[in-house]
Amino acid sequence: MNGFICFILITVNSLNISQCREVYQSQDKTRVISTLKDLTSKDHLSKDELCYKSVFECMKADYVMNPYQKLSYFNKGYNSLNTLIDENKSNVEYRYHRYMIEKYAPSWLIDENHTKLDKEYILAHIIKKQPMYSFIMETINN
Repeated sequence: MNGFICFILITVNSLNISQCREVYQSQDKTRVISTLKDLTSKDHLSKDELCYKSVFECMKADYVMNPYQKLSYFNKGYNSLNTLIDENKSNVEYRYHRYMIEKYAPSWLIDENHTKLDKEYILAHIIKKQPMYSFIMETINN
């Protein structure tokens, strides 16, 4: 019985991450903000959920008009993502998100640019079984 409950919890969690990935790939402002709100309301986040919460915070910075809010959302998301990567250096998906954020963010927002190292790492270590493989390979060189 306990194994079944663990299976259900893992399945629900992976569906949530699948949804986060799909929202990210859509780049739909309304869905990003809605998913960020859902992630923010959760008491406990998995590492993958924390990654997407961080990414969506950085994306939200692009949607707000107030410069202080922009900076606050960006810094909160970016710092959280960097902390997550420091603890999980071999996670290709996390490093991909940092790569994309750094690639498109104004250079003055980034203290230490990781784009070259992250891109090299991603291309050397990504596997076809990675859930975002096709999307990553399509977008990393654009």
